[in-house]
Amino acid sequence: MSLKNLAVAALAVLALGGCASGIQRVSTEPVPAHAILTPEAQAASLSISLSPQAQKQLGDNLKFNQDQLLATVKRAMEANNLLAKDGGTSTLRVEILVKDIRVRSNFTAVMFGIMAGTDSLLGDVIVKDASGRELHRFSVSTSYGLGGLAGGQDDVRMNWMYEKFAEHTVNELTGKKN
Repeated sequence: MSLKNLAVAALAVLALGGCASGIQRVSTEPVPAHAILTPEAQAASLSISLSPQAQKQLGDNLKFNQDQLLATVKRAMEANNLLAKDGGTSTLRVEILVKDIRVRSNFTAVMFGIMAGTDSLLGDVIVKDASGRELHRFSVSTSYGLGGLAGGQDDVRMNWMYEKFAEHTVNELTGKKN
């Protein structure tokens, strides 16, 4: 294999490994039917909070915007008719607990790309009933490692992570396979 072919193969591996996302269920039990959201069984509310660890990380990760993450998940839920208007008659609540944040600076992402590590976001999504009893919990993780002028811009990186977080959240809330 020539040096040129080896370099192309290495870049392809880096590009494929540069972005990742997924979910992990806390329980191995099947998701209870009453915790699955549908247009007929919507959530009354959606909220977001930060764990103590994530609150400490905010100072080093100023590009993370919890309001934008919440708005992206809310928009995805509304697009799938999973969030009741004005609370409706539903008793289900969906809460996002952000647990871990890492965001590279724009300069670092553009100049060093994946060699500077990845941007990452980890959070739990929790479905609760009216009494506050937890019905379903799962973790959503996203990471973005690409860089350069096209993939290293703050908005590109953060929006990709917010969109992937929302996509996985909606899929799990509706019982679709991720």
